[in-house]
Amino acid sequence: MRSRLCPSTLTGQVTGLFLCCLVNGVAWATEPNVSETLGDKTRFVSSLRTFEAHYKTSALGMTLDLKRSLTREGGTYTLSSRGKNMLISMNESADFRIVDAKIEGIRFDSKVKSLKTNKRAVRFDQSAGVIDSMKRGDWTQHPWEPGVLDRFSQQQQLRLTLIGEDEPPETLEFRVVDGPKVSNKSWQRLPDEVIETPLGQISTVKYRAVHTNPDKRASEIWLAPELDYLMVKTIHVERSSTVKVTIKSLNWLDGA
Repeated sequence: MRSRLCPSTLTGQVTGLFLCCLVNGVAWATEPNVSETLGDKTRFVSSLRTFEAHYKTSALGMTLDLKRSLTREGGTYTLSSRGKNMLISMNESADFRIVDAKIEGIRFDSKVKSLKTNKRAVRFDQSAGVIDSMKRGDWTQHPWEPGVLDRFSQQQQLRLTLIGEDEPPETLEFRVVDGPKVSNKSWQRLPDEVIETPLGQISTVKYRAVHTNPDKRASEIWLAPELDYLMVKTIHVERSSTVKVTIKSLNWLDGA
């Protein structure tokens, strides 16, 4: 039977996947004594490999090709993502620095256009001690605190965290700002898998998001250790509808 979901519903599912899973994204682990944790359990990671990757998104018979890149100029990284088809146009970008093996956000902007335009934005102002976050046209101001990231660049903190660990931890916990909320996000490790991709067979570490209602919402992500824990696949299920994202191509931009 053909789905009767309207394009705006599909747009919401696709957008939610990219902002929650690729996003899927992940901020710094919310553990006590973070400085001790860094010294005792992780290696010091001061940089990330820059890249350009293409992903294919599929949901309800519709596909969306997404171009994602991470570039660096001086000490500032820029993460960007763009995708467009007949119904949806997505454009997201975030600037951040890496300070003491942690992502330090600068700003985030997101614009998703279909039947209507949805915008998100975050401004991190450590000198003023505030984080300004916009969702659905409304700005909310939060006290600045270390380790809080926007929903987009959190995935790069995930890479940093896993690169710095001798063994991927069983649980990952992060803090993410989105509009009026600063929330804790948790991921549970699942058995590792070798998956088929257009890049060939890739060994992956797999995690599942911890949701309050797993019967109605589920997210899983596959990360490749041999690719500096870049995401190669993610699946998000929302009210029995599934959105799948898989990597199509990858180019490292740093010459390594």
